[in-house]
Amino acid sequence: MPIQSRITQGRKFDQVRTGAAEIFLRDGFSGASVDDIARSARVSKATLYSYFPDKRLMFREVLRSTLDTAFQQPPFDPDQSGPASEALAQVMTDLSHWLLTEPRLHLHRVIIAEGSRFPEDALTYDSTMTARIVTPLALLIDSWIAAGEIRAHDSTMSARQLLGLLIGQLQHRALLDTTDPSPDEVQATAGATASLFLAAYN
Repeated sequence: MPIQSRITQGRKFDQVRTGAAEIFLRDGFSGASVDDIARSARVSKATLYSYFPDKRLMFREVLRSTLDTAFQQPPFDPDQSGPASEALAQVMTDLSHWLLTEPRLHLHRVIIAEGSRFPEDALTYDSTMTARIVTPLALLIDSWIAAGEIRAHDSTMSARQLLGLLIGQLQHRALLDTTDPSPDEVQATAGATASLFLAAYN
């Protein structure tokens, strides 16, 4: 049954969900307490349970709504008119900043931490990343292949590799370190990632 069909909508629904998101994205599912969520949402526990019958349902709705929010801003502009040698570095820079901006950073951490407990939501996250990042990036790569700028290859695989390089070098570092990469570091990493791709497929 879709989780929305088991949730009661009402006047304070958005307020409750926003408060729950603050706690779940900070503490994860296991670390979040209903008392903390009620405090964050500025409602009683009775009000909380009137909207969400259980904590798991509340967590899953937070994941769903946060994923929607995360993609309100496009990860990058897929309509690139310049050559691959110039455009890819800009795409990688834009995508890097997107990955490092909230709520995407905390959402990624929570999905990794709770994916085994909520496999359906982890799969939804992965499929959304594929549809909204990997597929548009692969189409862009295909356009460069068609223009003869890079050699033919499996563009979906290389798009996943590009995304994986940025996640590994920047997003995971931001999650594990107390300091975010500087703008210069982001630009340098994005440029190096683009150069690595072009060296492999020129």
